[in-house]
Amino acid sequence: MKKILFISAAVLLLAACQKEPYPQNGDNEYLVYTSPGKGVDFTQYRTFDIADSLLIIGQTDKPVYSQSQSALELIQAYRTNMENAGYIYTPSNPDADLGVQLTYVVKTERYVQYYDNPYWWLDFPGYWPAGYWGNWTGFYYPRPVTYTYTTNALLTDIVDLTDEVEEGKPLEILWTSYIGGPAGSTLQGDVKRMTNAINQAFVQSPYLKRTQSK
Repeated sequence: MKKILFISAAVLLLAACQKEPYPQNGDNEYLVYTSPGKGVDFTQYRTFDIADSLLIIGQTDKPVYSQSQSALELIQAYRTNMENAGYIYTPSNPDADLGVQLTYVVKTERYVQYYDNPYWWLDFPGYWPAGYWGNWTGFYYPRPVTYTYTTNALLTDIVDLTDEVEEGKPLEILWTSYIGGPAGSTLQGDVKRMTNAINQAFVQSPYLKRTQSK
């Protein structure tokens, strides 16, 4: 299958003309941003193709394409939403109207902080004050406190495949989506949350439907 995307999804996200956020409401769901191209009439498009692999950035030194079960579930979620919006899936068809490209980005940060005071927990609310245990004084070796924090994101672009473009030039971006937040304890749980977020991206983008309600 042809590679659909010719521009970095991260760059496109920064250049988007309008963003529509769906904020987290304490329900552990991902944050969802969607951004349509200016003045795009999606009713003029009929068919679509979607990349059969998920581009993954951050798990290895180099980007890789994955067809794992988790990757295929996310791809299927987009296919289902596109078909529900009225588009016809035409895999590997050079005459498809729209192309959908997904990019998964994962990043883990590691933090180390040293405390030379035994009461290193004082900055954390809810802990007992140091005086509870008596007046501890004297020198203490620095105590390292280490923790890691992992975030992941799913970037999606829908591009126009109908325009003739010069070789080496990017295709027009009609819609972009950013789904991201803290990673959960299991990959299966993250896939479920991202699937919910993909559904939300289409809910907050009603203009994607081929048949607009009157």
